[in-house]
Amino acid sequence: MRVRYNLQLPDALQMAAAIIAGCETFLTNDTALKRVIELMVLVVGKLSVE
Repeated sequence: MRVRYNLQLPDALQMAAAIIAGCETFLTNDTALKRVIELMVLVVGKLSVE
């Protein structure tokens, strides 16, 4: 994850752990993580409540 997506170590560890755990979605405030294609990455700031 770190090399493939050029992520910082903490981000790479969290993304890898989520994938290994079988998560389908990752919730974050970091829009840069949207480049990871193995998970659906939702950015909190872009969510809306209806």
